[in-house]
This record gives sequence, C-alpha cells and structure tokens, in this order.
Amino acid sequence: MTEYALVPKIVPAFRRLQKHYENKEERELKQIIDNAKIHIDVATDYDNWNGGTYGHDVYIFIPNDLIGLVDLDHQDVIFQRIQQDLNKATPEVENEYIRAVFVQAADDSDPYYQASISFNHELQPVPQSTGLWKENYLRVFISHRDKHKSIAHELANSLEPFGISAFVAHDVIKPMKEWVKEILNGLTTMEVMLVLLTDDFHDSEWTNQEVGFALAKGIPIICVKTQSINPKGFIGSKQALKASYENITNAAPDIHKSLIIEIGQEGRLKSILIESFILSTSYIDAIERLEYLTKTTDSLSEKEFSRIVEGYEQNDQLYGCAGIHTRGNWFKRYLESATGKKLEFHNCKILDKSLDKADEIPF
Repeated sequence: MTEYALVPKIVPAFRRLQKHYENKEERELKQIIDNAKIHIDVATDYDNWNGGTYGHDVYIFIPNDLIGLVDLDHQDVIFQRIQQDLNKATPEVENEYIRAVFVQAADDSDPYYQASISFNHELQPVPQSTGLWKENYLRVFISHRDKHKSIAHELANSLEPFGISAFVAHDVIKPMKEWVKEILNGLTTMEVMLVLLTDDFHDSEWTNQEVGFALAKGIPIICVKTQSINPKGFIGSKQALKASYENITNAAPDIHKSLIIEIGQEGRLKSILIESFILSTSYIDAIERLEYLTKTTDSLSEKEFSRIVEGYEQNDQLYGCAGIHTRGNWFKRYLESATGKKLEFHNCKILDKSLDKADEIPF
C-alpha cells in the first residue's frame, strides 16, 4: 500500500499548534487542541500533478461539553484556520497536504471516533509507528487461545487480500519485544476486534481481558464461532458468524461483509481493495484480488476509476496479466458495468471512449 510521509507528522504538528495557540493567547483554539482526539482519513483527494499529490482529512473530536467552542455560524472559519496551521507546521512534506479539518463532538458510535487517538495527556501509540500493522489496511485484532494460533494465522492470511491487517500476537510480535506491551499497542490501535471463538475461549483470563478492553473502548467486535460454544458475557448478545474450524479461510468473505456493516465505512474498505488490486505483485495476485473486488464492489466513483486507471498503467502484473482479460473480457466488462463507461484497452492503458462520443459535434 502507499506510504504517506505526512501522516506520522500530524501528531507532532498538533503539539506545535498547541504551543503556538498558547503563545498567541488564542485560548479557544488551544482548548480545542488540548482536549482533542484525532483521526486521519488518508488520501481523500488525489491529483496527478507533479507526480501525484495526496490530500488527507483530519477529524478532531472534543468532549461534548466543549463543543460550544465551535460556533455553528463560524465553524468553517475554525476548520479552515486549523487546516492552514497544520499545513504550515508540516512544510517539509512534498506532494501531500491537509485537505480539510473537521471538529466534532465525541461520539462512541462513530467509527472515526472509535479509531481516533489522543496525542495529549497520556500519549497513545500511533498505528503507523507500532510496526504491527500494514500501512493503510483496516486494523483487526484477532483474539484467540494460544493453542489455536495456527488457525488464527490462517485466518489472518485469508483476510489480507481484502485489505485487512490482522494482529495475531504470535505472528507480529518480534523477538526481544515486551509481549505484554506489544499486545497493549495492538489493542490500543486496533479498529475492530475479531473473536476466534473456540470452546476454550472464555477459559482464558487474557482473551476475556482483551474482549473487555474492546468493549470499554467501544470497538466493534465480530465473533467467529468455529466450535460448539456461543459467545458469553457482554458479547453474548452478538450473533456470531459460523465458520468451519478445518476450513477457516472460507470465512474471509463473510467477515469482510460484516466489517462493512460494523464500521460503516464501505468507501474506505472499497478503497483498500482497489489499492490491494493495483499493487498486485504477481499475475496470481491480480486475478485473486480482482475476484475480491468484483464480488464486493458493484459501482466505482470517478475518483476510484481514475485510481484504477493510473495503477493499471504502472503495473505490468495487471496490463500483462492474461487472466484478468480473458473470460470474455472479464476486467473490461466489470469496469464498464461499475462505471457506466465505454472503455478500450490499448498499449497498457485504459481509454474512456465514452468521452469521445461526448465530444462529437452533431451536424
């Protein structure tokens, strides 16, 4: 996936703004920053100028009793001011910028709030700095018993083509790392918890504590039932997905669909699948990832289509892959159906022929 140089610099930029507003005695702005939790929505804007320029959106969440600091009649001015100051605080990053800033009240049901981090008070780890997650993938913590780590590993691998980076403690914790600290980092920076529900799951104080952590933080929890036991305790009311223990990888598509429902970010998950497809490193990857994309995405926006066109032209594992161009022009038919365009493939490029018709002058 694309690595964005600006993203890890945003938290330090907020600390700089904190000091700046204090020096300028801009108390209301400082109070917003002091109490902020932030979420970064990456690559919400793209322009192919100068080798490609990406814009990111920043969501600032503040406690409900402070939302009065953001007057409705002047909120656009406040948003724009913080957006401009963040860009001033990160001038060294080329081809990336803060496109927009939004200040909102804390809302436990908001997926962006659930994934937000606090940069103030007791500092929380930034997902990109932990080394536990793949860049820009959806961060899913798999809670499981030790004896079932091989099944958890299989499940994690099967979810990756869907753009899901899964934390399986035995896989991602490097030697010599403090494992308790790393598990806490994974729990703190996860976006969703996936419970691999085996008959012995609730017998472990560790798995019970992991579930409790997710519940306390308001993180969505998906239970995957692989044996006879049902979810217990506070997650007992959740309808578990049923999966075969011996064929756990078959559960990946259903888990992906559940994630769309749980976190309410279909656009983001679609974007992840698109990125996964256009960055395929082999013909097999290209075929498999196009399969995932076509099964989960019926329509493409102009921005999403443009990203596919750009990625296709730059990746010989796509334009050179016969497997996505056979089956009755499988890839072409999918793109035309998802966009309503008339397309032509020529010299490693995808050409929009519907534009030619639009430009014709009738006589």
